[in-house]
Amino acid sequence: MMAALDMDAVNVLVIGAGVYVCGRGMEGYGTVLPAVAECHRDGLIDRVTVAATAASSVRILRGKLEALNERLGTRLSVDGVPRAGTDPQAYREALSRGRFDAAIVVTPDATHFDLASHLIDAGVHCLVVKPLTPTVAEAVRLVHAAESKGVHGAVEFHKRWDEANLFLKSLVRDGRLGQLRYAAVAFSQKKMVPQTLFKSWAAQTNVFQYLGVHYADFLHFLTGALPVRAMAVGQKGWLAGRGIDTWDSIQAMVEWEEPSGNRFVSTFALNWIDPDSTTAMSDQKISLIGSAGRCDSDQKNRGLELALDGQPVSVPNPYFSSILPGPDGAPRFGGYGYRSIRQFIEDVATLKTGRLRPADLAACRPTFRAALPSTAVVEAVHHSLELQGEWVPAPRGDLEPAGRMK
Repeated sequence: MMAALDMDAVNVLVIGAGVYVCGRGMEGYGTVLPAVAECHRDGLIDRVTVAATAASSVRILRGKLEALNERLGTRLSVDGVPRAGTDPQAYREALSRGRFDAAIVVTPDATHFDLASHLIDAGVHCLVVKPLTPTVAEAVRLVHAAESKGVHGAVEFHKRWDEANLFLKSLVRDGRLGQLRYAAVAFSQKKMVPQTLFKSWAAQTNVFQYLGVHYADFLHFLTGALPVRAMAVGQKGWLAGRGIDTWDSIQAMVEWEEPSGNRFVSTFALNWIDPDSTTAMSDQKISLIGSAGRCDSDQKNRGLELALDGQPVSVPNPYFSSILPGPDGAPRFGGYGYRSIRQFIEDVATLKTGRLRPADLAACRPTFRAALPSTAVVEAVHHSLELQGEWVPAPRGDLEPAGRMK
C-alpha cells in the first residue's frame, strides 16, 4: 500500500494489555492489537513493544497475537515487559531500552496524566484512550508540555470516524437542522464491564467519565461549541453492593455555546448496569433537535440481528472493529475504531519524515487541546454529582482569551 512508499515506518510502544488492546477476558482480539497488526502488514509500523503491569498479561497477549496472526495472515511480533512478576512501571524499562516514535496508552483514567507526561518528556508522540485526564488542570499541563516539546498528542475518540456521526456533522455543517436546540444521548453497557472487565479500577472513575465523555467530545466536534455549565445526578447501589463504590447510573445536562453565540442543551442518560443478557455490549443513541429539523441515530441497532442455536440473540456492530473479507477475499481488520488508530500511526509516520508538524494537525485531529472541552464537561459533571445536582460552571483552563478553547 501507499503507506510503505511515502511514509517512514514507526516504532510503537503500547502501554496496557487489557480488553481494548487484545480482548483479554473475552472472545476476539480487542481493537489495538489487530489495528497494529494491520498497520505492520502495510509497512507503517516496524517494531512493537507492549508494556503491561504483569508478565502474565504479556503471555495472554502473545497467545492472542498468535491466533490473530493466523486469522489475518499477518506476521506481527512483539517484545513485552515485564518479563517476570509484576511491575506497574514496566513502561519505564521499555522507554529506557528502545527508541519509540509513537505510544498508545490504554490504561485506567487516573494513570493517563503521569504516563502521557513521561512520554512527552521522552519526545514520543502519544495516543491516549478517553478521557485524556479527569481534570482540566492536568489536561492543560499536558497541552503545554506537548506543544513546547513538539509532540503530537491525540485522544482516541473513535466516534469522530463513525460514518453515522459524520452524517450528523454534515447536517449541522450545512445548516439543514437550523439552530440546534438540544441533543439527547442514551448510552449504557453491560454489568460485566465494571463488575468483571474493569473491576480493579471501576471505583476510580464513573460512567460519565468512562462513557459519556465520548459524546461530550462528539458534540464539540459536531458544532464547535464549548461547555458553559453542567448539572448531574446519579444513583448508587447495585455496584456498591458488590464492593465497587461508584455510580450505577448518571443523568446529566450540559449547556453549550456555539461560536455563533447560539446556545443549546445536551442531556445524557448513562448506566453500566445493563443485563449481561442484553443483545450488545453497548446500547447507544443520539438525537439532534434543531429549529428546522431533527435526526435520530440508533448506534446500537444498525440493521443486523444474529440468532444461533444455543446462543442468545445478538446485535452485532461490524462498523466499529471487525475482521471481514477484503476485496481479494482475505480477512482484514477494519472499522471506525481501526481507522482512528491508523490515522494516528499515519500521522506519526508523516511527522517522522519532516513533511508535517504537530501544529499542522491542530485543527483536524482529536488533539490534547481539542480534548479540553470534553474534559471540562467530565470535571463539571463530577463536581455537580458531589453537590447533589447543582449547576456547575465548566472549568476553562488558561489557553484562550475569555475562556474559549479550540
